[in-house]
Amino acid sequence: MDLTVVVTFFPLPQDRGDPIRVLMMLRALARVRPYTLLVVRRSETTDAQVAELRALLPGVTVRDFAATPYRLNRLGPLGRYQESLLDGMPPWVRTRYSQELHDALRARTGAGLAIGEAAGAYIRDVPLRWHWDKANVLVASSRQDVDEAHGVAHRLRAQYLARISARFEERALANCATVSVTSAEEATRLARAYGRTADFTLPSCVPLPEGHTPRPLARRLIWLGSFSYRSNLLGLHRFLAEAWPKLHRAGYVLELVGSGLTVPIRNGLAGYDGLAVTGWAPDLRPVLARARAAVVPLWSGAGVKLKTMTLLAHSVPVFSTPVGLEGVPPTEGACSADTPAGLAAAILAATPDQLDRMATEALRLVRERFSETHFADRLVGSLGRHALLGEAAPREEP
Repeated sequence: MDLTVVVTFFPLPQDRGDPIRVLMMLRALARVRPYTLLVVRRSETTDAQVAELRALLPGVTVRDFAATPYRLNRLGPLGRYQESLLDGMPPWVRTRYSQELHDALRARTGAGLAIGEAAGAYIRDVPLRWHWDKANVLVASSRQDVDEAHGVAHRLRAQYLARISARFEERALANCATVSVTSAEEATRLARAYGRTADFTLPSCVPLPEGHTPRPLARRLIWLGSFSYRSNLLGLHRFLAEAWPKLHRAGYVLELVGSGLTVPIRNGLAGYDGLAVTGWAPDLRPVLARARAAVVPLWSGAGVKLKTMTLLAHSVPVFSTPVGLEGVPPTEGACSADTPAGLAAAILAATPDQLDRMATEALRLVRERFSETHFADRLVGSLGRHALLGEAAPREEP
């Protein structure tokens, strides 16, 4: 059976959680059988990055497409919202949509693997046998956005997005043969919202860093995440307002690392002392090597968090809210607290010996449960059981 894989956000560079998961899936499948990859370029994607992706996926036919511009873009946000409504997509999905890719899909036969929420746009009317790998259940995450909205305009926008996201998701689910989610909690959300049972759970995993040697500084904390993701930024500001003064007085420094750091966001952090605002780091190893521990202050969001997995894989003890540890089994490598004050208290109470033990257990957990090898075995086995991979024999990498 022919296999077509659709990705709506180019997986290079590896600058946030979604591209990490996507590239891991693509590489795992390439080790098992050939397939055709249809991928939407980001606005900044270069030909060199397309060539790099092809080199990473030997035997895979890679076809790249530009996103289709909005027809009503001249009208600004009002035009984009009207157009996305007419097309039956949330605006952020429409931004990643390629009509050319959609047309190319109509000539394909066999099975289809749609990776990520926005790929649901192609499931609706392309008659492949689709599997949808979902990073989160949109109806649940969009309701969280409504709860977090401030002001009438923001709330109305969030309510609109929640309604169109639910309709979009319901229609795509009705047309896919099988679906996977990232955690047991997400499977529960899917069943509660749509009465649909997830066919399997595929937790997000991370590659183990090569050549990484931790050299932690005694009172160096780190925060890792995309600044452009609203839940990340809300959680960070809550932590800074309610927990950071006490930690800063105790001599801690908090380094902030991640993509999407804009001038307004940087300016909004300027009022806090003791921060090292790094932003995007192309190589996380030297940054995480100096971290004694990490904070993951999240009070909304869904699924296994790649930031949490990345920190654990680099032997960094994690102090997180339960949301930040979703899908992570109980481990001595992480400590959970519900409030900013609780996170601060746990960090202040941790002894050097405890932090050393946490670092050891963090790496052990990822090696045993969340490694790239474990992810590949689970992905290929699950898709094989649901007849998405046909009966092609495994092939060795060149």
